[in-house]
Amino acid sequence: MLLRFVYTVLVLICAQAQAQATKDITYEDNSISMQLYTKCFENLNQGTEVFKKYPALKNVKPCSLLNCMSLLAYKEKDIQLAAEERLKEISTQLYKEGNPVCLLMGLDSNLIVEEKNKNLNDDNHLVYITFADYVAADFLNKGAEIINKQTNLLISTN
Repeated sequence: MLLRFVYTVLVLICAQAQAQATKDITYEDNSISMQLYTKCFENLNQGTEVFKKYPALKNVKPCSLLNCMSLLAYKEKDIQLAAEERLKEISTQLYKEGNPVCLLMGLDSNLIVEEKNKNLNDDNHLVYITFADYVAADFLNKGAEIINKQTNLLISTN
């Protein structure tokens, strides 16, 4: 009985120490892929009127790939359509800036992205972005599909 008590106390102490160590870690990603994934485009035109009519979106700033992909999770079709148009618009602006993007997901996608982004002068200057390591929600997959399709369309027409 005493041995169980001591063991329990030791486990709790270790768990507390691990929690404290994890709490102190700051994750910082300044890679080109993260910069482009979160880059805010203030000059977007698509969907402005749609976003204004929903109070829940009042504090949402749909100006980056990340934020617009998240809007695809809403059940309202007009929000989804506006988000799709913004994703195309952002993809086009990134392409025009010389930073076309390709979104990837899957096991070790972060390692693949890191390796592919070492040389940004190859394969049409694509910047690869990982958006999920394993399984992604359907709305994220849909967003990545829209972005990649738009990027491929722009590359193939020029």
